[in-house]
Amino acid sequence: MIIENVAASFPERKVSNEEMTDLINFHSQNYDGDLPKTLRVVKARLERTGLVTRHWLAEGERPIDHVFQAVASALKGSSLRPIDIDLFVYVGIGGNFHKLGNAYILAKTLGILRAECFDILDACMSWTRALSLVNSLFKTRLFRNVLIVNAEFNVIEGAASYPGNCVVRNPQELEYLLPSFTVGEAATATLLRQFDADNFTVTFHSKPDCADLCLIPAPGHQGFFHVTDTVAQLGEGRFTALGREIHEQIAEGVPIAMAKSQIKPVEADIVFTHASSMSAWERIGQQHGFADKIFHIYPETGNVGSASIPAAMALAQKAGKLIKGSRVAFFMGSAGMSFAAGKFVY
Repeated sequence: MIIENVAASFPERKVSNEEMTDLINFHSQNYDGDLPKTLRVVKARLERTGLVTRHWLAEGERPIDHVFQAVASALKGSSLRPIDIDLFVYVGIGGNFHKLGNAYILAKTLGILRAECFDILDACMSWTRALSLVNSLFKTRLFRNVLIVNAEFNVIEGAASYPGNCVVRNPQELEYLLPSFTVGEAATATLLRQFDADNFTVTFHSKPDCADLCLIPAPGHQGFFHVTDTVAQLGEGRFTALGREIHEQIAEGVPIAMAKSQIKPVEADIVFTHASSMSAWERIGQQHGFADKIFHIYPETGNVGSASIPAAMALAQKAGKLIKGSRVAFFMGSAGMSFAAGKFVY
């Protein structure tokens, strides 16, 4: 399998850490404690992760506009039209069709009318899981041209992180809220072709005992699994995550996936990671000798979830850092928790 092309589209509005704390201040007037002190702590901790700004939809912008832009850019120069796509996969956290699945309605909107369609939802690992599955499907020779799309727009009014997670009620809630303050938005499109069967490799490692470190509990969740103290700490429908613990697990889990895959990132020309914290991934890179190869987008985009790696690839390509023939290594740590290590030649 080869990645023929990858494209990303970002909203116009840029939200700084200062603006983020202003929003928290506005929504947290009933805070039980010293709010100015807490806001200073929030800003300092965001800056320590390396975050400078994140993209959010501006007034009048729609997620579908960015999906259209990403898909058009991904297909440009390929000689393929939307009608030529024979498998269309929607991935990620963002999306508003849960009964039907986002792939079908988006395929109709985009004119991808001859494709088989399905969604993959595995938190921030969704894009990586989709590539692994498509790589296997290509070997059945059932598909030739595959498009993977996500629309990670999770700061829309009424979504799991906004404006609800701008409401901080007490100091104890802060640890569960901080990751939501790093969220950015983006759409990506990845065009895959059925060539070079041995080009793509990825290995996963899962740790379900950490499942409650990052989640969005839905109404009625209590009847579906054993509820721990972490689950619904902020309430139903709220993005709830423990950032420090998550990155501690990533620091342990990614090397396990790396060892299972026998991938040597020092041999790569460029490395892509989850855009979850630049400082955390720098530490992992330093421990394993690939820090200088990481192409970071987190400072400018924030955490764009399952769009992290394709968005980084698109920006690296635009910057001339990713070219055809580049040896790529990639690493992902995701809610679940799950970890992945992979490689391919672009």
